[in-house]
Amino acid sequence: MMDSTGQQSKNDAVGKVIRLMEALVRSERVTSVRDLAAAAGVPRSTAHRFLAALESYGWAVQDAESGAYRAGLRFFLLNHRPVLFEALVRCAREPMRRLVERTGKTAILSVIEGTGGLCVHTEEPEIAVKFVAREGMSVPLCAGATGLVLLAFCETSLRERILASPLKMPDGSAADALRLRERVAGIRRAGCAHSREEWMANAEDLSVPLYDRHGHFVAQLGIAGVAGTFGNWEADLLPALKSAAAEIASLM
Repeated sequence: MMDSTGQQSKNDAVGKVIRLMEALVRSERVTSVRDLAAAAGVPRSTAHRFLAALESYGWAVQDAESGAYRAGLRFFLLNHRPVLFEALVRCAREPMRRLVERTGKTAILSVIEGTGGLCVHTEEPEIAVKFVAREGMSVPLCAGATGLVLLAFCETSLRERILASPLKMPDGSAADALRLRERVAGIRRAGCAHSREEWMANAEDLSVPLYDRHGHFVAQLGIAGVAGTFGNWEADLLPALKSAAAEIASLM
């Protein structure tokens, strides 16, 4: 049994970590260890040690050049603050633009919000006929590659809670729970999802999970276009999509 001194020491350590986490979230830019230590009221050596631990779990990210820190994208999964949306989009913007150039499709970045999906960034090709997406639009989780990837790769307990709830298809009909579970399992095995005219009429989409540098799932990355234009997508489009996802992961 832990004595009162040991319990107090443990509580003190937890309090220091919490204060450092709060300082990270409040900051809207990368912040030096010195400034974070001052904001949290802890010695700099303690801040160094705890920040390194937070970084190893994906709760903090250290800038390679300056050594300063910012909140990691695991905060983003729990608290959709604008600064954390910006952190994700900042890493994804240029790779998504290159993805659009390579594929000629609209690139979509979405995250889980509660028990639904939310589009947080898009990049569109400069062509007349294209799939038009907008930031802030809701994404159904039970139909379409975009939402199905979010559902398939989100945290297990959340996925089970969503799958156990009554789900509606985009047309308002009830989702087939057994078929949805089977499809989610298949997507997890394949590592990607493809659909045609499930989410929206005349639209086709292809999506993969997006991970941070520690292997934590953070978002969905996909491309969408006019139905019937994806051709041999496994050979022609999927490699470019996976390459973009890997590039974004290396930046997070």
